[in-house]
Amino acid sequence: MTQHREEHVFMRSQKDGADKDYNLHLEPDAAGTGLWRLFYENGKHGAALKRKEKIEGAVPYEHAKKVFDQTMKEKTSAKGGYVPQGAGVEYQSAVPAERVSGLAPQLLGAVPAAVVYQRMEDPAYMWQEKKDGERRMIRKTTEGAGPDAVVTVIGTNRDGLIVPIPKVLADSVAALPVPFCVLDGEDMGQGRYAAFDLVATNEDPAGARPCEARWMALQQLLHSAPSPCWVSVAVASTPAEARELDREVRARGGEGLVGKLKSAPYKPGVGEDQFKFPYLDRVTAFVEGHDAGKRSVHIAVYGADGQPMSLKKVTIPANYDIPPVGAVVVGDNVRVFCEDADLADVWAFINHHMTGASAMRPIVLRDDSGATIGELWDCSLYCAHWESPEKMRSYLDLAGFDLPE
Repeated sequence: MTQHREEHVFMRSQKDGADKDYNLHLEPDAAGTGLWRLFYENGKHGAALKRKEKIEGAVPYEHAKKVFDQTMKEKTSAKGGYVPQGAGVEYQSAVPAERVSGLAPQLLGAVPAAVVYQRMEDPAYMWQEKKDGERRMIRKTTEGAGPDAVVTVIGTNRDGLIVPIPKVLADSVAALPVPFCVLDGEDMGQGRYAAFDLVATNEDPAGARPCEARWMALQQLLHSAPSPCWVSVAVASTPAEARELDREVRARGGEGLVGKLKSAPYKPGVGEDQFKFPYLDRVTAFVEGHDAGKRSVHIAVYGADGQPMSLKKVTIPANYDIPPVGAVVVGDNVRVFCEDADLADVWAFINHHMTGASAMRPIVLRDDSGATIGELWDCSLYCAHWESPEKMRSYLDLAGFDLPE
């Protein structure tokens, strides 16, 4: 009889100049069904990785183990290029069957640069460096007291669904000297966490305290239980500090800033009290060519002279279709356009590839709150269903863009 055992493998590939991780987890179903689950994470080495199902749902051990072994063989082959790394960052294995947490994050809308710099001169606002990780709210609850107390720590994504977090991070949150708290921040990968808000405590269960007071309470809480998991978040509280923070983050190539009204309570959803100021514009590009026999495509943009400029190659995951040559794509390290952006050029570019085309073209748009206008696939290239120019115009209208006639 085959021995059923849990397995976790952490691999790294630096083949052909790449530097990426692939982790594989064979685990018993947390619901106690006697079945097994197979999960994986992949992405840039050292970055925050999303856990995904390698096999949908729980299956018999023999099936999960077979796919586990097949995946290991493929990844560690000469073609795969991955090398097992031994002890990686171990994640929580038990996730409740009911994944809806009841937590909802406060989301950030983008505002024009002119408004940002106007608000920088207003002492009513505080500023934090914008981190480039995976959004995670983390909740600690305690049942009972003393040595018999049961502490539970869960992490949630931006949709409020419970997701596994690194065990070392869960342990660090469990060690915080409060029976109940909710943190909001970014999972920075390798067990590191950039906390930027203390959403709730027993004394403030609804996050009604002013933003500045919550930030100060968060710093006191983290300092009371030091951990290598905590990633510092640069903050500015005065106009002079804000200007200096802006210069410093720009100088070292940071992602941007987040502005927050000091007096505002925590409000789930998109509102006026918190906003983002990313430094990089969204880049819309098109597929220029394919590598024969490979899952990589060449992407390019049009320059000011109207001529294509080649950018780089990107790899399309095996579970997604390779977009055709000429497809309009959006890179994965991008942001939405600000309200005052000149969209005439954007529309002209889209229209150039769609009007009168004999083949349909894939494209994607997202609105200011991050909601998808059309269908969004979570992969290296974001592509939507192929649409007509008329339908594309309706998508732009829904996204709130002021379209040229």
